[in-house]
Amino acid sequence: MDNGLGLSRRRFLGLGAAGVGSAALSPYLSSLKAFAAPSVGARDGILVTLVFDGGNDGLNTLCPVGIGTYHDLRPNIGIAPGQGLPVSKYLALHPSFRNVKAHWDAGHVAIVQGVGYPQPDLSHFESMDTWMHGWGGAGTPSTGWLGRWLDGLPNAASESLYAVAVDDSVPMHLVGAHSHASSLPLSVDGGFGMDRSDASDRRLYSATKNFGTDGSGLGHWGDLYGDAMSQLMDLTVRIGPAYGKPAPRAYIGQQLALAARLINANLGIRALHVHVGSFDTHADQPDYHARLLAEVDSAIGSFFRYLEPTWKSRTALMTFSEFGRRPEENGDRGTDHGTASVCFVMGTNVKGGLYGAYPPLRDLDDYGNLKASVDFRQVYATILSSWLKADHRQVLGRAYSGLGFFRSGPGTV
Repeated sequence: MDNGLGLSRRRFLGLGAAGVGSAALSPYLSSLKAFAAPSVGARDGILVTLVFDGGNDGLNTLCPVGIGTYHDLRPNIGIAPGQGLPVSKYLALHPSFRNVKAHWDAGHVAIVQGVGYPQPDLSHFESMDTWMHGWGGAGTPSTGWLGRWLDGLPNAASESLYAVAVDDSVPMHLVGAHSHASSLPLSVDGGFGMDRSDASDRRLYSATKNFGTDGSGLGHWGDLYGDAMSQLMDLTVRIGPAYGKPAPRAYIGQQLALAARLINANLGIRALHVHVGSFDTHADQPDYHARLLAEVDSAIGSFFRYLEPTWKSRTALMTFSEFGRRPEENGDRGTDHGTASVCFVMGTNVKGGLYGAYPPLRDLDDYGNLKASVDFRQVYATILSSWLKADHRQVLGRAYSGLGFFRSGPGTV
């Protein structure tokens, strides 16, 4: 068959197989049966993880403005009383978190205080690795906590859209032993087959779609490659409506806007990953941190506005960072690597409130850092058990006490 561009199916597939290499394709395409997961059920939960890369300063995100020790430790960078957005007598959100505060006032934000893990590591790489593995048992698995959950879903080995990273790569926490997470580009310019505004491109994509209908004449790998390209064209048609729409200017805003539209498209996605950074605020923290949090806050506001009503009761958003910052400011109006920080879990079925205990500022560890009151795997255990309907002990390697921050399961209004 000629595709109208002087390129036969056999020639195209031969070039494609030569370009990517059968050896590179074989581990993935040999098991891939579909590029779209089953539709999300009426009682299935969807989780969006928003990662604050670099180590977010929990003390200036959830600020103990009513505690004198906080201002003694941070005379130049602390949030002054009256500037923060109050959530209790002594605690306030950073003034940039206005959308988060509105969701808090509606009862849809769980704030988990003092989140960390035993024997904390202050290396970005090691600490993020610990969070993303999410393992509390013996040894260290090669999979991430959400990847292990995905492994337990029906046909996990043959679905590629159960989990999506709006990024150039798939992060560790979405990596499973059998499941296949996908990374999707932020714009149509980043994906072959998405932009069909040009007539000649449409003919090319239509021809590519037909490459999977008959044998390639190039043997098993040629047929497999042709089938994969055909399915890729099906995928681009399905996800296309999520692209090409207005989005916020900030990078995290664009990611979360696309995440909301992908959920609205009902592609079967159960987990999404977005990230923002860098929160590694060693110097001149006040203005930079305020700007980053404002971008996050605006993106969260847009995400829940873009999310269609039918999906709001089935979607929860969780934030985390690899560690917090030291309670005492440094000489450069910044903060250095620390330990315990704060997590937010948001959604219409979240039971809003404060969870865990705020780390005492007068009782620091031997290195002058905050002592965690909540193991981050307690957050995961609550999400797995109450939202994703999984045995958290199997996923996390041991039992953890839950925090109870969901008022009901997904899909219940």
